[in-house]
Amino acid sequence: MKFIDSVLSKIFRKNINIEYCENLYLSDGFTEKKLSKIKKKIEQGKGSVALLLKSENKEDCIDIVTPFQLKSKVWEGKSPVCIGLASGKDDATELVQTVIKDCLEKTGKIDLKEFICSL
Repeated sequence: MKFIDSVLSKIFRKNINIEYCENLYLSDGFTEKKLSKIKKKIEQGKGSVALLLKSENKEDCIDIVTPFQLKSKVWEGKSPVCIGLASGKDDATELVQTVIKDCLEKTGKIDLKEFICSL
C-alpha cells in the first residue's frame, strides 16, 4: 500500500488552488447554496462537474476540465481561473456558446481572450 501511495503522490497533488470569477457562468439548476458545496468538492478533486477555465496557453481561450484532472501535477504551482461551472461536458459546451454570445453582444466582436480577462 505504501508503494501505491508513493506513486499516486508523485502523479496527483492533494490541494487544488483555484480562483473563481466574480460572475461565474453556471449551468441551470446551480444555486448559491449548491455552489459552496460544489466548490469544496472541486478543491478536493471530486465531483462530476465540468469547469470552464481561462486557458493558460496562447492558442486557446477556454479549457474544459474535471476536478479530477485538476489534481494532476501539471496544475501544480498554478492557480487556474474558473469562469464557469457546468453539470457535465454537454452543459459545458452550451456555456461556452453563452460566453461567445455574451462576448459578441457586449463588445461587438468575438475577442474571447479580451472578454474573458474582463470577467
